[in-house]
Amino acid sequence: MGTSKGYGGPPTGLVPSWLFPSGGNAGDSGNSDGAGEDNGNGDALNDVGDSSNPSSAGAGGFTNARTAFTRFSKNGSTSSLGAAMANYVGSSSGGGRRGGGSGGAGGARRAAQRMGSSRGAGARLLGVVKDFQQIGAADVLRSLNLDGMANQPAADVFVAMLEFLCPPGGAIDEAISRQAMLEAIGNLDQAGAPEFGALGPNQLREFFLDFVVLSIEGRVIADIGARGLMVSADIETLESRHTQLHEFIEGCCRVHLSGLLTGVEAMSNRDVDRRIDEVYEAAFSLIAEAGEDAQ
Repeated sequence: MGTSKGYGGPPTGLVPSWLFPSGGNAGDSGNSDGAGEDNGNGDALNDVGDSSNPSSAGAGGFTNARTAFTRFSKNGSTSSLGAAMANYVGSSSGGGRRGGGSGGAGGARRAAQRMGSSRGAGARLLGVVKDFQQIGAADVLRSLNLDGMANQPAADVFVAMLEFLCPPGGAIDEAISRQAMLEAIGNLDQAGAPEFGALGPNQLREFFLDFVVLSIEGRVIADIGARGLMVSADIETLESRHTQLHEFIEGCCRVHLSGLLTGVEAMSNRDVDRRIDEVYEAAFSLIAEAGEDAQ
């Protein structure tokens, strides 16, 4: 199904635009072990997390996860992907669903804290979903200076909200959030969403969950997957591995997280902030458990 006339889809395809920061292509990397490559300044090229984020891991913090992800990029093995994800969250070090552990992201709670800009964007999006159900589409749009757009295609309206939902910034963290939102908008449009004012609670919930899944996917690629994907033999293999990663994360999270959105229309703004943290922490717990099971 084509996109609406006003919305042309996200600016990139399946593969994130920041995957090849130096303009490289799949298969260009000579580093096959997944460990960070030194750039001459003592920095690991794979440590592409937002350095301004106090939850960012230091160089080498994701070595085991990167090594497993590079193995997955080469062989497409579900067990290798599971090992990468379990190591990333830190569940293989004893964290599991409790959010502890000393390896990788240090457990589900710390992995959730790494989401940075995506947590902020997710909270603003969940706030829009809440207000839509509390006060109606017209008043939500009025509060954002978007009066008169209730009868416009939903994708076009969310694009108009983009600066509010995902304020622009130069860091990888902001790029992850912004691309995830754009891809979620594209998916909403391709699903044949109605005009904004006619969106139902289920459609709003699925749009929000799509953003959560895509933002986690982007964070994982930035932290452990960029180098691994770059050693893929060709672009078709790269896109296939990216699809596998997306389906793994979505399969872990989507249905289970829906329960955390029950009663969103009755939440306060403080409740929304707490709930977004709970959503991301629950997502990483589910990912860690699925990763362990896949090995």
